[in-house]
Amino acid sequence: MRLIERLLLLLRFVSAFGPRGVAIAWKLYVGRPGKVVSVTLPGGHRVFVRKRTSDVAVFRNAFLERESDLMVYPQGASVMNRYKEILAHGRKPIVIDCGAHTGLSTIFFVLLFPKATVVALEPSADNFELLRRNVGGHKTVIPLRAGIWDKKTCLRIDNQTAEPFAYRTAECSQTDLGAIPALSIPDLLDRFPDGDPLLIKIDVEGAERALFRSNTGWLERTPLLIVELHDWLLPWGRTSADFLGCVAGMRCDFVIRGENVFVFNWAARGEDSRD
Repeated sequence: MRLIERLLLLLRFVSAFGPRGVAIAWKLYVGRPGKVVSVTLPGGHRVFVRKRTSDVAVFRNAFLERESDLMVYPQGASVMNRYKEILAHGRKPIVIDCGAHTGLSTIFFVLLFPKATVVALEPSADNFELLRRNVGGHKTVIPLRAGIWDKKTCLRIDNQTAEPFAYRTAECSQTDLGAIPALSIPDLLDRFPDGDPLLIKIDVEGAERALFRSNTGWLERTPLLIVELHDWLLPWGRTSADFLGCVAGMRCDFVIRGENVFVFNWAARGEDSRD
């Protein structure tokens, strides 16, 4: 990284965190790679990050670029109103974070929707260990070491030597070494008969192809879907084709922010999501 790039990055940390941004940047970028350090966010919440690893990029996406921040768009107000309506009816707003990594995106959603139940799924053992530390003080968070698929099955991690934010999964037999359970979105929602879906975030390194190929009725009643697509990672694999087919017939607003695609469903406005 050139000097000018380092200075610009430092200014972004200071803009986000005030004078403390200098110390936070030092913690994340200087020293032994992989060492777990704690960072205190505005408001006093503490998160754990492995310095000089891909965790730092995830931290920046969550808390500097705020790539999951729906409230920067007018449609975000409708999602927030839907959150309040669910609570007013005595029900639980459900947020599902698929591919939660170490839980930084999970924490972002917890801070935004403090009374929602947040389910955080992460298949990797090393990421999941840190996820549990990051969400440990939040009773509204349910961490699950599991993958997401269009059905109950088992998965394996195909690229164990990749950076921690880039693990990819593939279906396997229950008897395979290292097999990890996988659930579908309906499996998860069925666990909360007193809840209604509010937001589902999906960053699963290409597994969206399996997730959206079937069993997608949950889309029509989910006010907001945030998904990262991976055609750039898996060229000519039609990774996003089924996702695009699913949302093509929906009444929704489609917004791109950084690496994320926001699908604001008309269900957030209390209207039918189908034309």
